[in-house]
Amino acid sequence: MGRASVSYTNKDYESLRRELLARVPQLTDRWTDFNASDLGVVLLELFCGVGDMLAYYLDAQAAEAFLPTARQRQNVINLCKLIGYRLDGPVAATTTLRFSLAAPLAKDLLVPMGTVCRALLDDGHADFETAADGVLPHGALYVDVSARQGVRKSQTFTGTGTPWQRLELTGKNIAHSSVRVIIGGGEWSEVPHFQESGAESVHFVVETDGLDISAIRFADGRHGIAPATGMNIEVSWLETLGADGNLAPDLIRDILSPVTLDGIPVRLTVTNAIPATGGASRESIDFARAQAPAELRTLWKAVSKEDYQTLAVGFPGVAKARVLDTNDCAGIRYYNVHIAIAPEGGGIASPLLKQELTAFLEARKVITVEFELYDPVYRAIDIDADVYLWAGESEDMVRGRIEQGLADFFAFANMDFDQDIHFSDLVALLDGIRGVSHVHLHTPADDVILNCAEIPTLGQVQLRLRRAT
Repeated sequence: MGRASVSYTNKDYESLRRELLARVPQLTDRWTDFNASDLGVVLLELFCGVGDMLAYYLDAQAAEAFLPTARQRQNVINLCKLIGYRLDGPVAATTTLRFSLAAPLAKDLLVPMGTVCRALLDDGHADFETAADGVLPHGALYVDVSARQGVRKSQTFTGTGTPWQRLELTGKNIAHSSVRVIIGGGEWSEVPHFQESGAESVHFVVETDGLDISAIRFADGRHGIAPATGMNIEVSWLETLGADGNLAPDLIRDILSPVTLDGIPVRLTVTNAIPATGGASRESIDFARAQAPAELRTLWKAVSKEDYQTLAVGFPGVAKARVLDTNDCAGIRYYNVHIAIAPEGGGIASPLLKQELTAFLEARKVITVEFELYDPVYRAIDIDADVYLWAGESEDMVRGRIEQGLADFFAFANMDFDQDIHFSDLVALLDGIRGVSHVHLHTPADDVILNCAEIPTLGQVQLRLRRAT
């Protein structure tokens, strides 16, 4: 008797069970009891269950081979690496610290890079490290210095002299582009890859896997120097709070690192005059699925408006961007591009983030094109409404639900540049709140049309709650 075949499209339990039971009469005429209590049926159902699981894992494994369907972070990392795209780790918030004196000094005062300051929070603290040296000139009372959120950690290794040395770091939540490597008293440079490194290049690459374990890798001696046997390798990095490091102004008050002049400590005060913004958690695989092909289409060069848009949005710390040229505004000259950027967490981008983004785009733009970065305009949308409640509903609870619903609707993550606010959407939102019978929305009275550089945000909320009759 020939072997009975099962359709390869039948992969789920029910299909397999139905197909196998239909094949039984072709194999034997002695099996006539197909009740669930029959031992043969029990064994058949067990095989169907195993087949169902195997089919699922086979399909899942096949899906991991393609970027649009991959769900495991390590597989997304590997697929993106094939096209030269790297998922960002946590991004440290940046701000500007103002160091002030009570009275001017007779000499210039150096606030060294790496000076640590702290903000005390309700649930702990957030440390910030100055990103460059700051010089307070003699006779002046203050100096502004850019700073990045994080705690500096370090680890020491010994070189082996072998090609492709890989050193695993013990730190977690390592801030993007914060790793420093010092070998033989000289600082090495982080690069995304070794393709453009020469035999004498002192370069290293930072790799982070799907479990957030980071490691640094050195070259093979041909495309970058490999640390020699016995050489001391000092590695340091910032461990960041990510999005939790985005702080309001005037919260950073304590200086943890001493600042001295001729060996004598100088009494300084510090504060952040602007918010700390741009902090973000590690890049999600959903964002990588969309961003990696988009950046590949640019070939990592800024030529068209779409190129500028893609590269700006993909830059660590930038949440949203809108690019304008002469076709959008008659006031913009030819070969001139205006880019409005909003940092992670909302608000205004810090000078440090703008400086780093400017350098990134300058290396990729056409030489004849000039570009300028602009801050977004946050347009407040006021809400004024009469809300009618069903009988028996608590006014305080319904008011809380409405306020939370509006806050979620206007959340920074849900809004974008020039996103119009439709009257009907607001009415539907309020009318759908549990406990609300109907609403009369007075403000806004019509659709709110925004300009290109504007982002809508929630303004004043006036709610008059009444009982429905």
